Order: sequence, then structure tokens, then C-alpha cells
Amino acid sequence: MIKPSIYGLMMNFYVLKRPGVDEFLEAISKKYEVVVFTAGLEPYASLLLDILDPKGLISHRLYRYSCKQLGRGRFIKDLSKIGRDLKQVVIVDDNPKSYTLQPANAIPIKRFEDDIEDRELEKLMVFFERNCDGFKDMRDAVKQYLDGNDTMRQTLSL
Repeated sequence: MIKPSIYGLMMNFYVLKRPGVDEFLEAISKKYEVVVFTAGLEPYASLLLDILDPKGLISHRLYRYSCKQLGRGRFIKDLSKIGRDLKQVVIVDDNPKSYTLQPANAIPIKRFEDDIEDRELEKLMVFFERNCDGFKDMRDAVKQYLDGNDTMRQTLSL
């Protein structure tokens, strides 16, 4: 449970860690810069990330104020604003609407609610650890992954 103060009100949030998140962060942080880009409010998301990442494996944190607001309650993550070459950027998100500006950089992931049998991060770890080497443009690796290349599909089916 985390208790952020949002707009001056103390709130209680109950959070469950996705299975494999600790191993995932540990593994990919050895090879990649890990940036969390969330449409969540900073008071909430910051507390959550402090608990999720006690080792400081996440290099940068971007919150709702870094998103583009397109309407009431609709926030888009503009990857061009993070100051990185988009050839080297992959966004993993459970909301396809949030990455509509750079869909070629995106790997959709199943929304996590409370499935303790969830293995989405294991699949992603295989992708990032084994299937990205040799690509000068990560968008090509993402495309190959999403197109269902037989070799990658076999590797990623756990």
C-alpha cells in the first residue's frame, strides 16, 4: 500500500507487483538505459517507483507533466521529448493510445491486474536479452517481433 498526497488529499493505493518485475529490471538494466514514462501523477508514481526500484536500476522517471494532453484524461507519451535517438528507443505499454505518436517503437503488453501466473515480463526479457543484438534500429527489432517471425515466436513462447 502506498499513501501519496494528491491535490492535498491523502489517498491509499493497494498495488501488486507484476511477476518477474525484479528479475526483468535487474537483467535489462545491465544492457539498456531504463526509463519509466508514465501518465501517472508524480506523487503516486514516484512513491510506487521508490518501492519497485530500491536498487536504483531505473535511470530516469517521466510523469504526467511530460505527456501531451489531447483531451480530458487522455495523455500521450511523445518519445521525441526524452532526448534520445528514436532508433535506440523501445516503449513497452499496455495502452496503445499512449504511444500513438511513435507506434514503430512500441511493444504492447497485456494489462496486469492480479494474475500471479502472468509471464509477460519473461517474454520481454528474452526479447531484450537475445533478440535485439545486431539491430542498428530497435524499430526493426520491434517490427520483427510484432510481425511474428517464426524464430522469434519460438524463442518467446515460454
